[in-house]
Amino acid sequence: MSSLFEGHRRTDLIRFGKFTGGSYLWPWKGGVKDGVSISSTYNLFPIPLSALQANPNLTQNPGY
Repeated sequence: MSSLFEGHRRTDLIRFGKFTGGSYLWPWKGGVKDGVSISSTYNLFPIPLSALQANPNLTQNPGY
């Protein structure tokens, strides 16, 4: 079993700079059959609302 998300496609694509942008496309990237560029906003997950409500020092990641 991998730790720290090693070997998981999304994490690997982010690490190698291929998850966002349009230089590397795959079917259904961005919700389009042939794939489209997506914003770098999606390199980070949104912070859950429950965490934001529990800690007023947190701010939501940009774009969410």
